[in-house]
Amino acid sequence: MGKNRFENLVFASMVCFAMVFGMTIYNAILTTQAGGSLMEALNFVAFLCVFAVALILELIIIAPIVRAIVKRITDENTPFFRKIMTMSLLMTFFMCTMMSFIATLLQGYEGSLLNAYIHMWMMNVIVAYPLSIFIVGPVVRKLFFMMFPIDRPVPAAG
Repeated sequence: MGKNRFENLVFASMVCFAMVFGMTIYNAILTTQAGGSLMEALNFVAFLCVFAVALILELIIIAPIVRAIVKRITDENTPFFRKIMTMSLLMTFFMCTMMSFIATLLQGYEGSLLNAYIHMWMMNVIVAYPLSIFIVGPVVRKLFFMMFPIDRPVPAAG
């Protein structure tokens, strides 16, 4: 999204924070429906740890993979909106896949790890996609472009 590494880091951090926040609330609601306490489920320190893990995964592993895939399946004639949607869908898929596995391990499971993971992934992906496409993506892009307007001059490298 950004014009340089700093702006890309800011944008990635904003998206990651919003997605982790939204998914934390969703999973806290699921936990309280299973008999847990909402305040225990909304642990701030745990949220910060999950955010840090998600951001590191996104920046180091997921984003480079997604950029390579998008570069391979699009070209200069691909509409900008289609590139954004492709990137958003792939980022959400890979992040949900990784974070659901981590959540399965952290929350514990009974029986098969694979079954618990698949269940966790299915419960998360049904919320992660709409959250990413309809709420986080548009809101973060709006805030990001308020912070870094499109028509500003690019600083010279050096």
